[in-house]
Amino acid sequence: MRRQPVRIVDGRVEGGYAGVFEFICPGCGDNPYVDYSEIPPPLQWLRGPHTLQAALEAYDEHLGPLPGPNGDSAGSLGPGCSEARQVGVTR
Repeated sequence: MRRQPVRIVDGRVEGGYAGVFEFICPGCGDNPYVDYSEIPPPLQWLRGPHTLQAALEAYDEHLGPLPGPNGDSAGSLGPGCSEARQVGVTR
């Protein structure tokens, strides 16, 4: 999760950041160095933009709950990644 850049050119943020957040899942084929406008529609839908609360909920729904206080792991890739791949998103 990150603040959404105004734009990314040649892998670098230009113009600062918007007041919203993005959820980026490399396991589904998303690349944080690629601008929102250049990724496939299924990844645009997953990426957002989201409010912070909505981004946290998207993370939770996509990958599973955040690690708990006892150190339990959320796992490497949740069920959302396989669903994203089924709609044509590949690595």
